[in-house]
Amino acid sequence: MMIRIMKYLVPISAVLLLGQAQAAMITNGNFADSCSLDGWHQDTDGVGDLGGGDFTVTGVNPGCAASIHVDYQDTNVFFANTLFQELDLTGAANSRFLLTLDFSVDSELTSSDSGFIADYFAVGLNDGSGAYADETGAPGYLLAPVGIDGLSVFNLSFELSSDFANQSGWFLDFQLGIGADNSGASDLAGSSLAINRVSLTEIVAEVPEPETLLLLVLAMAGLSTFRRQAH
Repeated sequence: MMIRIMKYLVPISAVLLLGQAQAAMITNGNFADSCSLDGWHQDTDGVGDLGGGDFTVTGVNPGCAASIHVDYQDTNVFFANTLFQELDLTGAANSRFLLTLDFSVDSELTSSDSGFIADYFAVGLNDGSGAYADETGAPGYLLAPVGIDGLSVFNLSFELSSDFANQSGWFLDFQLGIGADNSGASDLAGSSLAINRVSLTEIVAEVPEPETLLLLVLAMAGLSTFRRQAH
């Protein structure tokens, strides 16, 4: 009898344990509507915000974007620009987190143009020391450095491991860097990374109440008995 009960109990209890998404945990993640960079930090070449045209808000409500630029005449960057925010990972001990990213990249020149040298971008979880991790917490990136060759649009989702729950000092970094040839020269043509929306939500496992679990076990026992008698 117990074997039959467990056979049907496992998939149903799995449904009961499905997570529920909780409130937003990113400050000003909806750039499309806010049309501001509030809540986000800007860094150029590791020395902070130097002003200029490195970070801007483009578009109009409800189609704004937080834009990072490199290799334009009005930018100060020599290596890389980074837009970042510390993540609020407060949650239950077994919580996971759903991170969604809606952004695009574009370049003035493409591989079809003479002299093209691809700039690059990357997205990662920074532990505050400059070391990056992927969604599992292993060394790496959410999106490893990728060359920019014209327009590309990204709508990505990552489920962060429960190992991140209640940890502090983790930052979400959007980085845009200047590509260079072997001599260190760039193609002097601009590239941009435009972020429309970022969201982070806690996924909490639902644990059924004892009364609910007992009723479920009794129901499955009845179903198992009915099946046995039917045969």
